[in-house]
Amino acid sequence: MVIIDKIKSIFTLKNHNQLSNLSNRSAFSKWFGFGGFGYNHIEEKKLISEGYLSNEDVFSVIDKLVQTSASIPFCLYEKKADEWIKVEDDNNSLYSLLNKPNQDQTNKEYRIEQYTNYLLTGDSFELKDTALGFTVPTSLYILPSQFLEPSTVTNQRFFDQPKSYIFSYAGYRTEYEAEQLIHSKKLDPSYPQDRKGLSMLQPSYLALDTSNQVHKAEAHMIENRGATGMISSDSKEGYPMTAEERDELDAQLKNRIGGANNYNKTVTTSQNVKFTQLGSNLKDLMLDQIDLNKLRKFCNIYGMSSQLFNDPANKTFNNLAEAKKSLYTEAAIPLAQTFVDNWNENLIPIFNERDNKQYYIKLDTEKIEVLQKDKKMEAEKSKIMIEAILPLAEKVSIGTLDRNSAIQILIYTYKVTEEEAELLIPSAPVTENIQDNE
Repeated sequence: MVIIDKIKSIFTLKNHNQLSNLSNRSAFSKWFGFGGFGYNHIEEKKLISEGYLSNEDVFSVIDKLVQTSASIPFCLYEKKADEWIKVEDDNNSLYSLLNKPNQDQTNKEYRIEQYTNYLLTGDSFELKDTALGFTVPTSLYILPSQFLEPSTVTNQRFFDQPKSYIFSYAGYRTEYEAEQLIHSKKLDPSYPQDRKGLSMLQPSYLALDTSNQVHKAEAHMIENRGATGMISSDSKEGYPMTAEERDELDAQLKNRIGGANNYNKTVTTSQNVKFTQLGSNLKDLMLDQIDLNKLRKFCNIYGMSSQLFNDPANKTFNNLAEAKKSLYTEAAIPLAQTFVDNWNENLIPIFNERDNKQYYIKLDTEKIEVLQKDKKMEAEKSKIMIEAILPLAEKVSIGTLDRNSAIQILIYTYKVTEEEAELLIPSAPVTENIQDNE
C-alpha cells in the first residue's frame, strides 16, 4: 500500500462529510493567551493538503525521516528467569502481529503510515482490532487522525480524557472506545479541549505558506516570462494600436515567448527593431535564497540537517557524515522510540496477561551502519589506550617510573581526566628499610 496514494484519495473524495469543529482550538488557545502572539490554529486537512501533498520540500523532509525511522528494526523479548530472550517464533501471536499488523500491510508499510500521520497532524491513532472469539488484538490499523474527533468535549474536567472517538469518513460514522485505540501525540501547549496533538507544520505554517508562494512565483515566471527580451519595431510612424489590436498582439507575443522552451532566449522580428528587457531574473528576485531558507526551516522543525537535502552551505564530506549520523540520533531513533514506548505501555500488557509472561519491545540500533562506525573508532581508541597504560603501570609497579609522571603522561598525551588516571595507574611500591638491631 502506497501511503501517498492513500492520502491523495482521501482528499479527492467529493462526498466526504465535514467534521464539526468541536474543539474550537483557536478560541481555547486565545483563552490561554496564545492568541496574542499570533497563534492561529490551522486545520489538519489544510496542513496536509498545502504541505505534504503540495510542497516538495515538506514532502522530501518528512519522507526522508519516515523512511529512515521505519527502517530501524525492533525486537521482541521475553523474560525467562533473569534474562531477556529474543522471540523469533512465528507461532507466537504477538511476534506475528508486530511483523504483520494486518493483512494489507507489512511492518514497514504500517510504520510509514503511522509515522507520517504523527508528523503531519501531531497524532497517531492505532485501532486494536480483536477478531471474534479472541481476547487479544489480532490486527492493528491506523485511523487517519484528521477524521477523528472526541465524542464530547463539553463539561469535561481538565484531567479527564475522551471516553470515545468518532471516526467520520466518506459518509460513514463509527464510534470507537478510547480503550480500543493507542493514541500517540505531540504535546500542544495550548491544551485544546479535544486533547489532540500539535502538528509540527502548525508553528511553521508561515514558512510553509511563503514556500508555496515562492514555488508558484517560479512556475509563473517560467510560464509567463519565458524569453528575457524582445526585438520590436522602432518606427515613429503610424497610429496607436486599438484595444483589439493590443489584445491580439499580447496573445501572439505570449505564444511566441512563453514557455520553458523559450527560457533565456531573445526573440527577433524582421522590422526596424530595438531591444526591450522583459521581467526580472531569478537572482534579482532572490527566490532561490528564500526557497533555501524555508527548506532549512522545515529541516529545523523536524530535527534534521539541511545538508541531507543538497544545501550548498558547508557541504563537505565530514559535515555530511555528521548529518547522516544526527539523522538517526536526533530524529529517526527518537521518533521510532515514541511508538515502541507506547506499544510497551498499551499493547504488551494485554499479551502479558493472557500468556502469563513478560514481553518487551526494544529498538535494534546495532545494525545502523553510520552509528557502528563511531563504536568501531571508540574500540580502536580503547585498544590504543590499553596498550599505552599497561607499560606505564608496569614501570610504576617495579619502581622504574614514578607514579606522578605516569599520571601526567596519561593526562596530557592521551587526554584522560585526572580522576581516571589516578584509577588506572597503581600506587608506587613501598620500599621498607630494615635495620638489624644489634
